[in-house]
Amino acid sequence: MRIALISQYFFPEQFSNNAIAREMLRRGHEVHAISCVPNYPAGQFFPGYSNTEQREQNWEGVQISRAFTVARGKTAFSLIANYLTYPVAASWTMFRRLRHGADVSFVSMPSPLFQALAGIALRWRTGTPCVYWVQDIWPESATYTLGLRNRFIVGMLNRLCGWIYRRADIIMIQSAAFHDMIARFGVSSDRIRILPNTAPETYRPLTPAQAPEFSSKIPQDGFRIMFAGNIGESQDFDTIIAAAALLRERDDLHWIIVGSGRDEERAKRLALENGLADRFHFLGRFPEETMPSFFAHADAMLVSLKSIPIFALTVPYKIQCYMACGKPIIASLDGEGGRIVNESGSGFAVPATQPQALATAIVDMIDAGPAARSAYAANARRYFDDHYTAEKIYGDLERALADAARGRTHG
Repeated sequence: MRIALISQYFFPEQFSNNAIAREMLRRGHEVHAISCVPNYPAGQFFPGYSNTEQREQNWEGVQISRAFTVARGKTAFSLIANYLTYPVAASWTMFRRLRHGADVSFVSMPSPLFQALAGIALRWRTGTPCVYWVQDIWPESATYTLGLRNRFIVGMLNRLCGWIYRRADIIMIQSAAFHDMIARFGVSSDRIRILPNTAPETYRPLTPAQAPEFSSKIPQDGFRIMFAGNIGESQDFDTIIAAAALLRERDDLHWIIVGSGRDEERAKRLALENGLADRFHFLGRFPEETMPSFFAHADAMLVSLKSIPIFALTVPYKIQCYMACGKPIIASLDGEGGRIVNESGSGFAVPATQPQALATAIVDMIDAGPAARSAYAANARRYFDDHYTAEKIYGDLERALADAARGRTHG
């Protein structure tokens, strides 16, 4: 198949879109990615990229065409501009670069939902069937992220989102809990399929001895709890740092933060204001392929989200990555993410936005001892093998794309 991968986020940004494109190529398909100029998560263009530099690139056989982009920046205004510019610019880019269309388009959607408008435009122009992969539920995600309160605006957004959802041939959802949130817009259940995240093959269990080059970046004593990924408002660093404050007497506890994002500087200030600057180690952003080597030096991995109803429906991508590497997990999550951690026996899950509960879970993980943590680690990898292997997930995706391309859009 000729696949048009439509998403604001692609290489060199670190998203599962990269692994998906690579895998579809391996399976014999052509992939043309239509993305933004890379600017996530810092909100500014990556070095060497701009609206005049590297707009066209071939990466490992994937042709990338980058649409004109307004960088996310650090304000709500710049984020809205980023959201609204892409579908228009991407549509224009596809009209120029995909003159003969594609067999199917795959719209990979962490926020915003507006990305799908580019897929709809391609369908109008060339008849290309459209498959969505929904990672964030809209309009709720937008009303929370942008702080929208005006009833008229929220109502208009609600109607627009429903219209967009109904235009898809197939909608794939990253969590079973998303189903009713999509079906409420009049999308029939036989057009909704589940496609959870997987983790790239580079995510595998490693021992510290197998990743010696990273030992200098991470304390080699005490108990090391590691958070990896985007540092944004949604990740609730207020609760993480409040839990650390409750555990300040545990001077053997290190908080290792691998990643960056819009809330990073505020999180650093908050740690400093709480007298915890020496406990938190903000290491910055590194290539995704290095993550298993970082994880090798952690005693447990941390995943957190704020207590927001729509977040309770989601399973953060990092959970699959942590599980693939066979690591014990501490989760400060509501809903599906916490349920999976508990069901898998991979660690402890506590309600979101409760610092005391998180602090207690961390103490419990420390006190459990090495043997119990090894059991949690084994359970994590076993659950990944049973539910989230790349072969299973990518096979399901390939079948959905083929069904859409052939007009077989019913589950």
